[in-house]
Amino acid sequence: MAALLVCMSFVAAPAAFAAAAAPVVDDQFERSVASGWGATTAGQQWTTSSPASTSVSSGSARVTAQPGGSTVQQLSGSTPRDITLSALVWPEATTSAGNGATVSFAVRAGGGSSYQARVRFGTSGVNLWMSRFDKTTAAEGTLVSTKPLTSYQVGQKVRVEFTVTGTSPVSLKARIWIDGTAKPTSWQQTFDDTATNRIAQAGAVQVSTYLSSGSSANSMRIDQLQIADQVSAPPASPAPTPTPTTPPGPAPTTPPAPAPTTPPAPTPTSPDAAGSLPVGKATYPVPAGAVYAVAKGTRTGSGTVSDPYGSAAYAVEKAPNGSTIVLRGGTYREYVYVGFDRKLTVQSYPGEAVWFDGSSPVTGWTKSGSTWVANGWTHVFDHRISFNANADETNRFVDSRNPLAGYPDQVWINDVPLRQVASASTVTPGTFYVDEVGKRLVIGSDPSGKKVAASTIARAFKVQGKGTMLRGFGVQRYATTLNMMGTVTAEVDGITLENLVVRDNATVGIYTWNDNQTMRKVTATGNGMLGIGANGTDNLVIADSLVSGNNTQMFKPAPVSGGMKLSGINGARVLDNVVSDNDSAGIWFDVSSYDVQVIGNRVTDNTTTGVQVEISEKATIADNYISGNDFGVQISNSGTVKVWNNTIDGVKRAIAITHDARRQGNSALAASIPWTLRDITFRNNAISYSASGSCPILTQDYESKMLGNSFGVSLNNNVYHRQSVSAPSNFACWANGASGTRSFKTMSDFSSFTGNDTRSAEWNGAAIVDSDLMLRADVVASPRATLAGLPTDVATAVGVKAGSTRLGPFSEPRR
Repeated sequence: MAALLVCMSFVAAPAAFAAAAAPVVDDQFERSVASGWGATTAGQQWTTSSPASTSVSSGSARVTAQPGGSTVQQLSGSTPRDITLSALVWPEATTSAGNGATVSFAVRAGGGSSYQARVRFGTSGVNLWMSRFDKTTAAEGTLVSTKPLTSYQVGQKVRVEFTVTGTSPVSLKARIWIDGTAKPTSWQQTFDDTATNRIAQAGAVQVSTYLSSGSSANSMRIDQLQIADQVSAPPASPAPTPTPTTPPGPAPTTPPAPAPTTPPAPTPTSPDAAGSLPVGKATYPVPAGAVYAVAKGTRTGSGTVSDPYGSAAYAVEKAPNGSTIVLRGGTYREYVYVGFDRKLTVQSYPGEAVWFDGSSPVTGWTKSGSTWVANGWTHVFDHRISFNANADETNRFVDSRNPLAGYPDQVWINDVPLRQVASASTVTPGTFYVDEVGKRLVIGSDPSGKKVAASTIARAFKVQGKGTMLRGFGVQRYATTLNMMGTVTAEVDGITLENLVVRDNATVGIYTWNDNQTMRKVTATGNGMLGIGANGTDNLVIADSLVSGNNTQMFKPAPVSGGMKLSGINGARVLDNVVSDNDSAGIWFDVSSYDVQVIGNRVTDNTTTGVQVEISEKATIADNYISGNDFGVQISNSGTVKVWNNTIDGVKRAIAITHDARRQGNSALAASIPWTLRDITFRNNAISYSASGSCPILTQDYESKMLGNSFGVSLNNNVYHRQSVSAPSNFACWANGASGTRSFKTMSDFSSFTGNDTRSAEWNGAAIVDSDLMLRADVVASPRATLAGLPTDVATAVGVKAGSTRLGPFSEPRR
């Protein structure tokens, strides 16, 4: 029984069940019971493992506990499968030593299994965690754990909400707050249980207590326990607090009168334009039988055009499989989960601006010295940085440029972001501080007459429905932590994202895994760490998209940040995108990616590498404009790489080919992707050198063992540009074993020693590309180099005839 106590679950429902049928359980404990908890007014009986330690008096249930002591109370009968449970809990004495008192709630309890939500009153705040107790192992598995309340004073009552719904997955959500203060507008914990041993059937409700053996004797109180049926009587969602306002771009949240379902004609756009249509300009057809939703934040409506569902999340819950959900114009301040076995299309209404916004307006500012303060701020987000929810790798990810990069809090004044600082005393104009203990938001710029918004929700879309499509709307300002993977996550096969704007979110904008994923005409910009991420995906397409200005929080370049980081990809086509101005890498393939193509992109002004292929195999980089990045193209421990018909330059280095001690650790991949340099070909490229770069082309062995001619590199049929024969001073630097590198001043010396570039040409003097990255006409007409005909595979990827010859890209640069 002790093991059961340790993992008891708590389910909390809203403090009031407005606009819902009567709760299936409503125990106000308005009775007097000397031993045990007695029965509710509806006749439901409580049984207890310790009658002598339990009682009901003074309007609440009581459990008296000695150090190391525990109890279990179970309510008679079975509750509905999908429920929301709420209660008040508090200890009678403060915790001065040990781990304190824990009040736990279990739902779907039966046969030794249950879901748990546990509230522990420690020496410095209140912890909350959810878990699953598995009868087959007689052990608890923690699903998620946080500390929402970092301070607590004895006598304060803590209200808890816990909701458990669904079967595949089972969705669990929990939150706690001090009774009498503002209820958190978002769940502090969420978890979708997809494990094979998930609990899909209804069961009993239990309440248990445990007192740490290192703590002094104490008593716990429980009151106002309510259970609502989430299927037959869902509680109405509270109106957002403070009242939402419309962000720039979206239309008002009140929908216009129903319009005909025949959409207007599509808005023409330039074929050279990369990225999403502006929000509000998409005009997707509305099929017969479409389901409609409007941004009210309620679980209301019937889904028709005249009576739309009151939220996108509710529409997703209610829509039949295979439906198209049409979102009327407005601001949706919510999180949407598309579950397994649900194939849906979620799109904007033709010509209406739809935004999913993770921020809320903040009002009620008072001046305090040189700062302004909003009290009652209870939004606390996980500060740990890791892809693992149970780990903190802040030192690995966070750069000294911004020590608070891992804090997902965000604040804007008139749509201009403020920078987070570590204390109230360091707040200055343009900065803010979140006082979690004092529950205050402190800013250093005068908010008078201005629009202030701050992030209050952690994620926007979690898609686990195979074949689902999201299109035609915007997603912004979510306080996404890294372990959530992304603000929008595409987690199963065959998901399409199209004409989406995903901007200004705390860490990763879009992340995907599993196979056959398509991102087409997506704009990912201004995200805190990364625009687009993918891992373990076969047949990935990212096309006609704009990925710019990401890593605004200045995370370290490695292990991940910037525009796109794509790992373990088998068969990728990154086509016709603009990837620019990202702090860190532009397009980065890593960790055993295989058969990838980077074709027709404009990759410019990223602060590290433009295009990087690392510990991977079989890559084609062709028809691209790669300019203004620190390094143009970098190839590390990779093989079978074809670099054809690109324009390439670099602020520091145009081309870097490097090798180190890493080798493939997966024996099944050792033959096909060995993580070694081999068969690297550069043909028909226009390569410009920066005057300041000491080694504009470099091969380097970080172990100082190999010679450059052992790297398997072949350069030929290229045109190189230098400002003069001595600017930069070197033409290339070549790996030279223990001696480091050997430099070559001229192309002829380089060709004589290495055998490379015997059919290439060097142009000195005036630039060979203009400000639009287009090659000069005379250079294209007479490149002086002997050009090579495109092999069939490269020609097919580029979309031209095999054997074609041209210097540099065939296509014009994307805009």
